[in-house]
Amino acid sequence: MNKLGGYITKLMTTVLDSEQEQFVKDLALSELTRLNVDVNDFIRKHHKDDFDKEKEKQDKKLLQEDK
Repeated sequence: MNKLGGYITKLMTTVLDSEQEQFVKDLALSELTRLNVDVNDFIRKHHKDDFDKEKEKQDKKLLQEDK
């Protein structure tokens, strides 16, 4: 089902685990940072796409009103 959520949860647990070696914690934190960048890029791209589509609809509506 939601494999990415479980993966992220395990990474966060690893970072907070006081018994883990610092190297392992750093790797987990690095992976979380990479995932964060990927998710932010995805959101920005799709939010921009949605914004562009909405603007295009508004422009078409305005053009039709001018006629």
